[in-house]
Amino acid sequence: MKFETANQAAARLGVTVRAVQKWAKEGKLEGAQKIGRDWMIPFGAVATETKVDVVETKATKKVFDVAFPMFQLPYFSGELLEHINKISDPDERDLYLIEYYYFIGELEKSEEIAELYIDSPNLKHRLSAKLFSTFDNMITGHLHKVHFAAGLLKSEIENSDLTDESAIRDNALKVFAGVVLKTQLHTPFETVPQIEDYIKHLPEGLRIIALYLSAYKAYLAKDYSRSLGIAQAAINCATMQYPMPMIYCNIICAIDCINLLQLNKAGEYIKRAWELAIPYKMYMPFVEHYSILQGLLENNFKRSDIDNYNKIIELARKYNTSWYQVYNKKTDGKVTMELTPTEFTIAMLYSRNWRAKEIAAHMHISERTVTNYIQVIYEKLNINGRKELEKYVMN
Repeated sequence: MKFETANQAAARLGVTVRAVQKWAKEGKLEGAQKIGRDWMIPFGAVATETKVDVVETKATKKVFDVAFPMFQLPYFSGELLEHINKISDPDERDLYLIEYYYFIGELEKSEEIAELYIDSPNLKHRLSAKLFSTFDNMITGHLHKVHFAAGLLKSEIENSDLTDESAIRDNALKVFAGVVLKTQLHTPFETVPQIEDYIKHLPEGLRIIALYLSAYKAYLAKDYSRSLGIAQAAINCATMQYPMPMIYCNIICAIDCINLLQLNKAGEYIKRAWELAIPYKMYMPFVEHYSILQGLLENNFKRSDIDNYNKIIELARKYNTSWYQVYNKKTDGKVTMELTPTEFTIAMLYSRNWRAKEIAAHMHISERTVTNYIQVIYEKLNINGRKELEKYVMN
């Protein structure tokens, strides 16, 4: 017997994936088999005893056609999850939930829904699913799934004619997803074009995130002033709040300010990001940047908001462990997994020529404690001096 996936059956029948899964579970698709989390549907099967008003078909409803919806949400209000669950369109609700569960650190829930859309016939749905599946599995430690989802996304881009002007908006979304993957994983992805060439074709929420990506690229090139200017421009030019993009832009501004030794401004930016994110438990932007935040979270929130700080640290340990493995494998790098979060922060600052006295003042610990930490770091990495330290931390 020939089978097809739930996504393929949904496309054939003109209904949502959720509808196919529901029918399969209720026994209305004869011969349907569940393998792991996935339903396999006999090719050509038609649901029996199905009322026409149970599920709207694609012919009778407007298909939700927005990519990365949390980035395009103009404001947060009230109980965010409650509002999302009230969305009547199942695909729209699912796309929000993939991203919502990711950002609050409930990765298994995010991945369970993302898997349903990996091979969706709708480009925007599968771009979101592939990108967030990559990062869901990064934190849960399923590295084979990280490589699988990232590989699917890369193939999506590499097999597209990105010069096709008739599909410029779709191509802009593909490039956007590819640049997010390349930037966040810090891995080579030579076939993805520059986001700057496509930014004007993105909706405003994604344009702000695209500017954040440009700022991050400048940060990686150690052009901190330019990075700060780009991120500040993104914040100042937005016509609406767009909380998720603003969180990311404020975080990169804080990181730039730390590297420019503008410590008070760094504190202001990280507090703005925190005030936008933490009331809604949006932890992941801080988790993704923890290794380069260089003590800002400890300095500002370890004492005043210990519960949320501890949640970020818990997620950061998982994220960084997997991230280091992926990064080192793809780049033949030596970023260390041996250091604790505090040790890594001190190692990064010290490798950037901060003096022990400056690190102590920044992290609110004694200079002697910093010196002791540096000695422990040297012993763990089996090195003897500052010059050898840089290759073991992300600079």
